[in-house]
Amino acid sequence: MAEEKTRNVNMGAVTGAVVLLAIVIGLLYYYFTKDWIPAIGIPLLIIGIYEILSSFFRSSVNDRYGTNEAGAAVLWGFLAIAIGGAIIIYQYADSIIIPVAFAIIVLVLYILTRSFRKGKE
Repeated sequence: MAEEKTRNVNMGAVTGAVVLLAIVIGLLYYYFTKDWIPAIGIPLLIIGIYEILSSFFRSSVNDRYGTNEAGAAVLWGFLAIAIGGAIIIYQYADSIIIPVAFAIIVLVLYILTRSFRKGKE
């Protein structure tokens, strides 16, 4: 049990470092391009990718609420990718249809991923 808590503290420190790094990358993007819309979407995209990748190292044991750390990380990762990617695409697209379609595709991929993980358990 003590080892599990230590691992969680380390995971939180890594997550904090990734979030700060993503914010710095977004600020650098804004500094060099003066485009503020993608400067918001880029950190979200980076954080989403990190959350999905980190889900493989998180606990998959259900807690008393019926969720687990890995499932929550995948959900938040896909949501962050959907929102961040849609924000970036919106800057360069001609209409709102393309970013909305992108977000829907990412959410469908989440549903497929979740059903694959459920079937595997």
